Amino acid sequence: MARVAMVTGAAHGIGADASVRLAEHGMDVAVLGADEAAHADTVRRITETGRRCVFVTADVADAGSVDRALARVHSELGDPELLLTCVGAVDRGPLGELSDQDWAEAVGEPLRGVFVTSRAVVDPMIKNGGGRILALADVAGGDRPAAARNSVVETGLAGFVRTIAKELRPFGITANVVAPEPAGTDLTATATATAGGSAYAAGALDAVRFLAGAEASAVSGQIVHVAMTA
Repeated sequence: MARVAMVTGAAHGIGADASVRLAEHGMDVAVLGADEAAHADTVRRITETGRRCVFVTADVADAGSVDRALARVHSELGDPELLLTCVGAVDRGPLGELSDQDWAEAVGEPLRGVFVTSRAVVDPMIKNGGGRILALADVAGGDRPAAARNSVVETGLAGFVRTIAKELRPFGITANVVAPEPAGTDLTATATATAGGSAYAAGALDAVRFLAGAEASAVSGQIVHVAMTA
């Protein structure tokens, strides 16, 4: 029986490419998101690999919505062995111009989505003897106005995976983050983009594949920085 991956943030860019890469390496993929039409191309690309794919409408920041989505994934594909959450940078302008809502959208919502989805998959992973929790992030910000908020998100992700890695190690569950280095890489760049974007995208996808595999069973609580090279 094929391993099952549950992926969020896969409408386009590296998130979509990562979903396809997982399918190419033998995983069935459940794609969670708010807009089915926006994910249609991702679903098509996954099914063209010959693997099963299901799109499930879900608000990843809402616990009830995620629980219902997980129940459908279980029914149609099986329990997820891998959770991949793709977290993009959110730019709401300079600090002095941020509203409370801007801050919540830039920092609170991405971190809550990772927390809610990770919490949801823990019980089925424990029941099945292990799993992988993985975030693919473009949050460092570089010289963009959003750098401060994105750095908060990256720090939050780092602390979260390090904490749950220790807690979940006895159950065979790993937790890691893949992030760009240097900061400021655009997560919307795809693996077919030109020059440095292509190099980063390809490296990030390789890191995701490695961390999702059995050979990474001893790697947990880490932020894997992937260099962007020309």
